[in-house]
Amino acid sequence: MYYTIKGMVLNSKVHGEQDKLVTIYSYEWGKFQAVVPSAKKITAKLSSATELLTESEFMVFNNGFCSKVVGARILENNSKIKNDFKRNLYALYAAEICDKLIPYNIENTDKYNLIIRLWKVLSECKHQKRVLIAFILRFLKISGYSFFDYIKNANVLIDKNIIKSIKKLSNCSGSDIDILKSVEDDKVWNYVESYLTNYIRRPSLSIFLQKVEDTNKTLF
Repeated sequence: MYYTIKGMVLNSKVHGEQDKLVTIYSYEWGKFQAVVPSAKKITAKLSSATELLTESEFMVFNNGFCSKVVGARILENNSKIKNDFKRNLYALYAAEICDKLIPYNIENTDKYNLIIRLWKVLSECKHQKRVLIAFILRFLKISGYSFFDYIKNANVLIDKNIIKSIKKLSNCSGSDIDILKSVEDDKVWNYVESYLTNYIRRPSLSIFLQKVEDTNKTLF
């Protein structure tokens, strides 16, 4: 049967010689994988609509055993993020942790909308790391892994100033992210990423992202 669904591409890899296998997080079905025929060809019509960090309306054929994308219309290609090296890294980091934390075939509109909101804020903000931290904290909370429950139940000792920074990031809206004061981004990041790896393997982009930031600090 054929279905029309709205979704975003969280992961993509080569499948055979010319096809792609994409992981789509959809509004209607939750997370699922689908083959995109001939998407590796330069002239492929479905190539751009099935890129990472792209939200599209997909026409999906499903026979009960596997899914195949047979048509697509781009809703948001997030070009501002893709054309900015550092913003793109943070967005890919978020996509990777979402892919690892989201179960298959369970829809969750709150998670879907949170990811869409992340992409919008990330395309415009000045403090990209701060945005990613705030996103991770909220995403973990709605996934049942609240950072504050962890601190309370495990009796973890964390500096009070760090706790204050984490609370600010957890409660702020995207429009306020750049005007927050006294937020120790790097220290908070270390705590949050360490907590994140209690549930998933450290994201593959983690070390590379740190090297990029260390290089920027040296240059500026």
